[in-house]
Parts: sequence; structure tokens; C-alpha cells
Amino acid sequence: MLLKRILRKNNELEITKNTIRLNQAEIPVQQIEKIIIEGYFVQSIGIKLYGRKLVSMDFHFRFKNNEEINIEELKQWANRNRIKVTSGRIFRWI
Repeated sequence: MLLKRILRKNNELEITKNTIRLNQAEIPVQQIEKIIIEGYFVQSIGIKLYGRKLVSMDFHFRFKNNEEINIEELKQWANRNRIKVTSGRIFRWI
């Protein structure tokens, strides 16, 4: 699992009306407790699921280009789906 994460160069993110697909994992809106944004100059995003204390490494990512625009679009999507967006530290597990 750790080796897979190290070798994976690019994350693929697709946001639809009712789901987020990050690489091969599809997350329905109903399972997302909140989206956490960590950092200021280089921001990373963690998607925390209901019933979990930590963010899975599979649901932690950064935008490479147009970071501010992409984060703003993600916030708008979360607002439309009534998902809380917070700033803070992302606690992850491998």
C-alpha cells in the first residue's frame, strides 16, 4: 500500500453531482463528513468519511495547477451538497 502511494505520480479527481472519484475510489456524498484543507501556501485536501477518525491516504491529495480556482470549485460543490469544509490539520492513516 505504501509502495503504491509512493509510485503513484498523479491523482485523478472527478467531481460529479453526487460523488467524488479519487483515482479508483468513488465516494458518495452521503459518506463524506467533511473536507479538510491543510496549509496556506501549498494546500492539501483530505476527505473525512463518517465513522472514521482519520483520513485515508487514498482520500488525501493536492492540486498541481490552478490551486486556488480548484479549491474554490471544491468548496462550492461541498456547499451545494451541505458538506462542511474546514481548515486544519489532516490526520491520516496508511
